[in-house]
Amino acid sequence: MRPPVLGLVADDLTGAGDSAVGFAAAGWTAVLALRATRLRQPVAAGPVVLAVSTATRATSDDEAAVRTAEAVDALVAAGAERLYVKIDSTVRGSVAGQVDGALSAWERHRPGARAVVCPAFPALGRTVEAGEVLVAGSPLARSAAALDPVTPREDGHLSRLVRDAVRDVDGHLLGAPGSRLVADARDETDLDRLARRVDALGPELVVVGSGGLAAALGRAWSVPRLRPVPAPVGGRVLVAVSSLHPAALDQVGWLRARGEAGVDVLTTAPEVGDPVVAARDLAARVADSLTTRSYDALVLVGGDGAAAVLDLLDADGIDVDGAAVPGCPTGSLTGGPADGLRLVTKSGGFGVASALEAIVRTLRHPTPSPAHPGSDHPDAGPRPTPKEAR
Repeated sequence: MRPPVLGLVADDLTGAGDSAVGFAAAGWTAVLALRATRLRQPVAAGPVVLAVSTATRATSDDEAAVRTAEAVDALVAAGAERLYVKIDSTVRGSVAGQVDGALSAWERHRPGARAVVCPAFPALGRTVEAGEVLVAGSPLARSAAALDPVTPREDGHLSRLVRDAVRDVDGHLLGAPGSRLVADARDETDLDRLARRVDALGPELVVVGSGGLAAALGRAWSVPRLRPVPAPVGGRVLVAVSSLHPAALDQVGWLRARGEAGVDVLTTAPEVGDPVVAARDLAARVADSLTTRSYDALVLVGGDGAAAVLDLLDADGIDVDGAAVPGCPTGSLTGGPADGLRLVTKSGGFGVASALEAIVRTLRHPTPSPAHPGSDHPDAGPRPTPKEAR
């Protein structure tokens, strides 16, 4: 049964948006809170997904458990009746701590709670087979996840990564209270089947996955209504890129080469080695630009930079309403001096060279959002290879 309010806790900002947009595209009202202390439940007809980022991708498991548990408690206080925990599709970062924190907190509110874990995102080449996360059919050790400069991951066996996890071989997801079950998924059909099983098992189940399973749940709990197409952005657009990923740099080069009128681009200075310092520097430049020139839309590329910008702008959250291109949520800022500003967020390592141009074009000439992240879309170009995807 579709819940009236779904709580979604994610390990980073772009991940929270990537997962929330799957529900927005399915007719839900989707709100991304930038701080758990500022969670709010909007007045809406129909179901609501409340998403919040804990910024725990690069923290210790102990810290991730604490922050995730606090976020879950805040989501319950805001009305959440079911819980989704968004983790990285290549299980980078503090996955074990996030699962521990979420399950321990949910057990306090839902006795008998247990978890199902499936970070598969087939549209991006990430699958779970025999309990192991694979990228394009190969182990994580052969993928870009193993080379991540901040949170590398070489072992994708979920039974070793998540404490006390066991593989759900028969697909019934009938574990004992407190158990952590690992589910396989090789394609969208598998995810849709898993989503239907999750729906049937009720609110005691903590669902742990990436944007792939989130989109499948959105399809399972879809709302038969059409979202209004956003108004075209006729004024200036500010594009701020904190990522130094080659894909992001190619996208900036493509956008600049097209000479799109009314578009300003800010990028991280490559000589700034510390990513935290670089993100704060870019945030300060974005804030200065917004105060000295009028903009109708802001495009933020790179999770750390996006979080720094929105923190400096003292925003409360984002009302997510769709996707400019698959994997790139659109919405409006709430709170702070930039309240109401049209916003697009995008992961730095995702997409083809023309992705930023496609985002700007969609802002100028909006159309109904694609059905879900990873679906075919005229502006999306070919699906990214595992090295391109974040």
